[in-house]
Amino acid sequence: MKKRPHSLRVRLIAAFACLGVVLGPLVSGIMLWVSYQLEERAVMEVVQDRLTSLMAAPENFALRPHPRHPEVLVLYALELETLPDAIFFLPDGVHEFELGRKAWIVGFASLVDGRRFAVLHDISSIEQREWVSVFIMLAGTVLAGYAALWFGFYFSRRLLAPLNRLAERLSVVHDFSPEMRLADEDMDEEVLVLARALEDYRQRMFEALVRERDFSADASHELRTPLTVIRHAAELLASDPSLSERSRRALARIDHASVRMAETIETLLLLAREPEATREEFDVSEIVRNCLAQIEFTPRDGGPVLHFSVEANPTLHGSPQALAVIVTNLVRNALQHARCHRVEVSIDAQGVNIEDDGIGLPDQDVVARAQARGRGLTIVRRLCEREGWVLHFERPATGGTRVRVAFPRPEEEDPGRE
Repeated sequence: MKKRPHSLRVRLIAAFACLGVVLGPLVSGIMLWVSYQLEERAVMEVVQDRLTSLMAAPENFALRPHPRHPEVLVLYALELETLPDAIFFLPDGVHEFELGRKAWIVGFASLVDGRRFAVLHDISSIEQREWVSVFIMLAGTVLAGYAALWFGFYFSRRLLAPLNRLAERLSVVHDFSPEMRLADEDMDEEVLVLARALEDYRQRMFEALVRERDFSADASHELRTPLTVIRHAAELLASDPSLSERSRRALARIDHASVRMAETIETLLLLAREPEATREEFDVSEIVRNCLAQIEFTPRDGGPVLHFSVEANPTLHGSPQALAVIVTNLVRNALQHARCHRVEVSIDAQGVNIEDDGIGLPDQDVVARAQARGRGLTIVRRLCEREGWVLHFERPATGGTRVRVAFPRPEEEDPGRE
């Protein structure tokens, strides 16, 4: 299954979503954590300052002895009975103490007479705000994700609109004419650079196309004319009764080579033309029958025998010249290079088959070996690709080679064709 190309718009939406769902909550969480750390540190510094002041002048503070620990004088605004005893076993210094949902910053300092000073600050509200902030951040993450997706869809459409307009403008240009302009000065800078690059590419393609058309026209005229002269001269010489048998054989080879050269020129010109310019409805069996009739083949004793059979009579929309070249090359290749005794050409509803009982093909790399074995098979492959036909090389169990030119099914043909 062919993998679908990645969508730039999907990537933009994913980038917005990542920014909204990942980066936003991450930055918010870090800022919240830093703010709470600073707040707790500030409370610890306040407790430490009060403890220092308490050690310097305890008479300035309203100290209360703890009811269960009378040696501990506590500076605390709330009921001492609610404090857990575990707090008072902490060593001297400033500490954070948590128990359940309650939390305190406590500071202890011991005197030489056994007394201890304690400064307590309840930070339970700070801890509660931390948890509330976490839930708020989670809810904000969901909302941020939704907002990021919405902005992603909205801005991706806006950001890609110039590219889509350029693609639409390019899609309606059916030739490489340089008069068709793609770039407008009101385009965004990046899109304008792309449009100018496309125009430059179209200009080069237009020039190359003009050169190819000129070459095709020149080749068609400059090569066909000498070939016609050669063939007419060969015919005149062949009518001379004084020619020796050796000279007649040489003239036959000249005539045969000129015919093959004319066919090659027609094939190359066919490949150079636009496919749509050569397509029409045609009868497959009629084209194949005419090709076999034009192949110069005289069975010799012990040589290959050519058979033709029609199982179906399909009508095809394509290039009849292309099919003629394909069938001619495949049949000639089998007759001249397969070292076979029999060549069977058959037509069914979905293709043309050329089968021989010759030397066959190796099991590995069948197509490459087949193309290397005979002339013209590269042209056959290119013509099949051009017309949308499929070329199969097989080795039957009985030996030899079977070549099939498979036509597309009716539902696979171009839906735009009438």
